[in-house]
Formats: sequence, structure tokens, C-alpha cells
Amino acid sequence: MARRTLSIAIALSSAAAIAGSSFTPATASALSAPERLRVSHVTATEIAFHWSQNTGGSAGTVRARVFQNGAQVATTPLVRHTASGLVPGATYSFHVVAFDAAGNTSPPSRTITVTTRGPGVVPPGPANLRATEVAAARAGLAFDQPDDAWDIGHYEVFDGTARIASVPASSFFAVPTVTLDVRGLAPESSHEYSVRAVRPSGPSPASNPLTVRTLARTDLRPPSAPTGLTARAATYPCFSPRLTWTQSVDDRDPRAAIDYEVLVGGTHDQWVRGAGAAVVAEVPVGVSTIGVRAVDSSGNASALATTTFTREPSCTDDG
Repeated sequence: MARRTLSIAIALSSAAAIAGSSFTPATASALSAPERLRVSHVTATEIAFHWSQNTGGSAGTVRARVFQNGAQVATTPLVRHTASGLVPGATYSFHVVAFDAAGNTSPPSRTITVTTRGPGVVPPGPANLRATEVAAARAGLAFDQPDDAWDIGHYEVFDGTARIASVPASSFFAVPTVTLDVRGLAPESSHEYSVRAVRPSGPSPASNPLTVRTLARTDLRPPSAPTGLTARAATYPCFSPRLTWTQSVDDRDPRAAIDYEVLVGGTHDQWVRGAGAAVVAEVPVGVSTIGVRAVDSSGNASALATTTFTREPSCTDDG
């Protein structure tokens, strides 16, 4: 009898718990905000843009609401939209919000601001040029791309009136911030940097000027040389060796701040920072000597580590 009473007590407790609780059905996964919203074309009366698809959501196809100057103007199942019937030379802002059939709504995407083409309209250039690092022998720079960057071919970087670098825009498409490093600077030297975008219609206005003065050189000891340098052929393309090495050690700079210069046949190929690997785009047919040396922020260079890589005559551009 006692055993039955215990059983009933448990059943009553369970029933009471169910009666006193609220039941919430499972909901669909939350939608993430649309990403990489970027302009794909601009005319005097149209602005076309697209974005990356959302993750999350579980009920039906994810769609998007398109907002122009804060007001919804379209709903689309696509990841692109063209705003038409616009006024030449006028400025418009756009953002996108995703939703699904279950009623889930994402946070808004980033907002882009674009001016249509027209008489006297000069497409914008880079802005907010700033220093991300200043050392004795190098400086790190960053700038913001304009939202209307779809037809920029490259960026030109100037030190005073001298052009010191050309940065391809294609690799930075849809990335709001572009970063670059200027190396080989003299200690305690002053520099006046600016950047401009180059489009088919011509160069943009220059960015804000940035004055940088490098630090005094107090470190005279180079980092250790890279060790264990190897060059291995990739399955495809066969003419593009993959390099690996053991990273160097410096008495001042952490490993993440050490630069590595890669040379092919004694000629500069690329810079890599804080890593023990690189990919050479292409080497000529035959035996190539590949070298890697470490360079710290004060410009001290290690001894050169070398290896060889052989590209066979049968290795063609087709792989």
C-alpha cells in the first residue's frame, strides 16, 4: 500500500508541474544579417547592388526586404536589387533585412551610401587614411573604401608627390577597410601619405593627408634566420610551389610582428608577416633558388634561408 501511495504522489507531482508550466514550441533558427552588401553598377538613374545569403532560418526560402533612404521599396527572393528611376547626381542610402516564412527577421545589413552619376559628379575616393603601426623602419596604413567602389581598378599610394605603391582593388572588393604596409623606411624620417582611387573615368580626389614620423632605431640585432625551409609542388597548379619554414625569433618583436621576405632567383616576390608559410604564384621552367629572410620592425634582416624548386618542362600553364 505504501508503495502505491508513493507512486501516486509522484504522478500527482508530475501532473502539477505540467499544469503549472508554460509550453513554448520550438522556433526556427535566428537569421543572421545579410553580409557583404556592395555596389555592382551605378548610372545616372540606377544603382545595382548585391549581398551574401543569410545563414539560419528554417521555414521556407529566405527573402529580403530592401530599404532605400530608410523606407522599404522592395521584397525579393534574390540576393541582388537594382534601384531605378533615380535622380542624376543625387545621394541614396540602402540596407537589406532578411526574413523567412516563419516570421524570423534578421538584423539589418550594413548601410551603403551611393551617389548616382551626373554632370559634374566626381565618384568618391578613399577616406579616413590612418596609421595602424609606426616603427623605426615600417609603417602600417589603413583606409576606408567608398561604398561606390565597383569600378575602381586600383589605389595609388603617395608619399608627398611620389607614388610609392599601387594596390589592386579587386582583391579588396566588398571589404570596407584596406590595409597595407610601407617598408624600408629610414628611422626618424617624416612622411606625408595620401591615397586615391583610379577608375576608368580617372583618379578620384585624394584621401585626407596623413603625417607619419618613424621611430628612432634602438634595436640593432636581427632576428634569427628561418630554418627548415621547404618548397613542395602543388597538385595544381604544378608551377606554384608551397613554402614552409620554422618561424624566426627576435629580441624585441613577437613572432606575429616579424616580416618575411620571399625571393625567387634573388628577386623579391612577396612579403609575409607572422607566418611560416607562403605560396609563390609561379616559377620558371628549370631549377629556381628560393630564399626567405626575416626582417624585424627596425629593419634588421636575418641571414637568408634557401632551398630549390624544380619545374619540369611538362608543367605548363594548364597545370
